[in-house]
Amino acid sequence: MKIETRNLTKNYMLPHNQEVKVLKGINVSINSGEKIALTGPSGAGKSTLIHILGLMDKPTSGKVLIDGEDITNFSATKLAKMRKENIGFMFQFHYLLADFNVLENVLMPVWENKKEKTKDALNLLDIMGLTNRINHMPSELSGGEQQRVALARALINNPKVLFADEPTGNLDRETGKVIETLMFEMCGEKNMTLVLVTHSPELAEKADRSINIMDGTIK
Repeated sequence: MKIETRNLTKNYMLPHNQEVKVLKGINVSINSGEKIALTGPSGAGKSTLIHILGLMDKPTSGKVLIDGEDITNFSATKLAKMRKENIGFMFQFHYLLADFNVLENVLMPVWENKKEKTKDALNLLDIMGLTNRINHMPSELSGGEQQRVALARALINNPKVLFADEPTGNLDRETGKVIETLMFEMCGEKNMTLVLVTHSPELAEKADRSINIMDGTIK
């Protein structure tokens, strides 16, 4: 799935009609199967950009093209369907549901088809090394285990693109390396596009290329 933007901007309104310009004319082109690192200082607009690329937010102006089709003005329903069928998300914090066990958390994005998808979920958890944890609750897991569950959940729909926003930012270095290895291996095996936000030069070097964002523009 190829993703492009044309002169993308995003502004937010603060109290007293104060406008903050977060993205200022972003033009990017990400080819299907590419592994891209979005780098730059905090507050540069990286997370805002992947939320727009991942169809979770809309730009103030400009266009987002998916496989050449302008989806900027798609309805919320149509965007939700496209996101569910094509996109997986990981965040710095795992956002697991505390009242559901590991297997249930992985199945959450496909809950209406959970019986049919249970085998896929178990396979993913086996790859993540969590077969013996499927009935545990999130509070019973380490930080690294929780993030591996989050990765399995992001992959349960076999997405075309995985967006990862600081996926190892809340982990110690050794635990983070486990997540990085699994993430790149899974995306590589499935020829899945990976777009990750990171402050880690070491992690960025693993990507095919980096896009550096500063003050809402590409440098």
